[in-house]
Parts: sequence; structure tokens; C-alpha cells
Amino acid sequence: MDGVVEYLMANPILLAPLLLLVSVGIYALLKKLLKVAVIILIAGGLYLALMNYMGSGI
Repeated sequence: MDGVVEYLMANPILLAPLLLLVSVGIYALLKKLLKVAVIILIAGGLYLALMNYMGSGI
């Protein structure tokens, strides 16, 4: 592992595209997680509204 890090530090022309790919991957992962969190929050809110409307309580 140290050899790979040393190689990339010695060749910054290879380091820039690698960092770009890693940052795009992290961005895509966070974007998907945020979408899932929003969907769960909306579903939970709708469930609570339905329970309140039906009068069964929470």
C-alpha cells in the first residue's frame, strides 16, 4: 500500500484523475443516501398523517 501512495505522490499527473474519480464516487453515494433519507421521511410523515386521520393514534 505504501508503494502505491509513493508512486501516486511521485506522479501527480495520475493523482489528479484518481482524486476526481474518488470525489465523483463519494458525491454519487451521498446523493443516493440523501434520496433514500428523504423518501423515508416522506413515507414516515404520510404514515403519521394517516394514523392521525384514522384516529388510531401513534
